[in-house]
Amino acid sequence: MSDIPLEEAEPAKKAFGDLTVGEREVVRDALMVIGRDPTAGREIPDWRPPSVEYTYTTPLAHDSAEAITVVYTHTPGMGVTVVYYFRDPQVVDQ
Repeated sequence: MSDIPLEEAEPAKKAFGDLTVGEREVVRDALMVIGRDPTAGREIPDWRPPSVEYTYTTPLAHDSAEAITVVYTHTPGMGVTVVYYFRDPQVVDQ
């Protein structure tokens, strides 16, 4: 399966610039997963069709309680737009 095209919205670009080097690595890994399968995240209900909005949360480290969440939209046939990145102490998707 080919990778899904990814782009970043301006808020995501700014948020990425505010992340630490380690957090950026975690984001890059998450984007690889999302690029292969946009449905890897958790769907946010009631989004505007034909797009679907998702969150994908991944730990900062194997033994870390903190995580990074990627908020993105997927439009079938068009690709993925990353909306925002943030540090998140919540449930991890992996």
